[in-house]
Amino acid sequence: MRILHALSQRVGKTGSGVFLEALAKAGAKKGCTQAAIVGIDKGEDEPKIEGINSLYPICFNAPKLPFDIVGMSDVMPYASTRFSELDEVKLQAYIKALKEVIQKAVNEFKPDVIISNHLWVLSALIKEEFPQIPLFCLCHGTDLRQIELAPKIANFIQPKLEKIQYAFALNQAQKEQIITRYNLPKSKVIVSGSGYDASKFYPTDNPKIPPVKVVYVGKLSNAKGVPSLLNAWERLDFKDANLTLIGGGAGKESELIELKANALKNVTCLGFVEQDVLMKNLQESHILVLASFFEGLPLVVLEALACGARVVCTKLPGLSEFIGKAMQDAGRISYVSLPPMLGVDTPNPDFLDQFEKELADAIKGQFEALMSEEELPKDWIKKQLSDKTWQGLFERILSYM
Repeated sequence: MRILHALSQRVGKTGSGVFLEALAKAGAKKGCTQAAIVGIDKGEDEPKIEGINSLYPICFNAPKLPFDIVGMSDVMPYASTRFSELDEVKLQAYIKALKEVIQKAVNEFKPDVIISNHLWVLSALIKEEFPQIPLFCLCHGTDLRQIELAPKIANFIQPKLEKIQYAFALNQAQKEQIITRYNLPKSKVIVSGSGYDASKFYPTDNPKIPPVKVVYVGKLSNAKGVPSLLNAWERLDFKDANLTLIGGGAGKESELIELKANALKNVTCLGFVEQDVLMKNLQESHILVLASFFEGLPLVVLEALACGARVVCTKLPGLSEFIGKAMQDAGRISYVSLPPMLGVDTPNPDFLDQFEKELADAIKGQFEALMSEEELPKDWIKKQLSDKTWQGLFERILSYM
């Protein structure tokens, strides 16, 4: 089978980029021949993606697209342009450039099926240009957010996306949103979940030594709840614990977060790190905290649990159902209720103080549980997550091809 993967952003820097790399690797194990459309900056080296035989780059900061990569999130871990800020000239240049790359990729590679990331512009143009090729679209949640942030573009892409073969949702709540917002029948929207790399994220034989290591992994943005995490950490005033922030950001928002973090005791900002460094940090960490106000299905929660870390996470739609009861019953994960929201990822500031108190209490609860925990058998951890690997996800998608 010949599979063309498609992503309008960089690979490896965000959740959707990790998805593409992981599914390509899984596809290679099944003997598939694969190519990929990806976003890059002009002058940078083309990424090497395991399992990808041919690469078709969308080049930004180049003559045809003289601006930064357009990001599916309004805060990206690298310099980016917002969809909501594209004027008509930039939007038409973007559409034209994407069409050229799509045509080149399909005409040269001749795929049997296309797996595209995001129910958004790239996927819509693929279906418009090549309606006869089966198109499977992976929803990551940010596309649903862009419908609200860039309604003009949403009106352009929605009729085209009604013709896709399948949309794959991260959870049941997201499935319902896709059905409503893209006018798709229930039979075309599949809850496929997410995945993690079991060959990289696993509990080691090395003991997790003190001081207690708490870690956050993700973009440094307000939507990810990082300011609230820092406020909760300040409330706790731990003497024998360290907080490490892993992830990048761009713009004033991220700069303010870094300033706040650097002013606190026992807090370190590592910035963006490669997968092997992330793996090492999660294997050494005792607790992962994710205070996000909006997510699809955060990969890092799976990765942290797989490494034997405890997790404190906001009660994101579909997450507890996907993780399952065993981890919660074993006390490995604590959920904190989201505050009332003014928008899809904007909390009502009147309720942030209470939210941060509950977040701090949950972190403290996992911290205290560490003091008396009995180490879980490594085989038990692997068993609980055995159906949540990337290979498992690829098999679920493959079953619809």
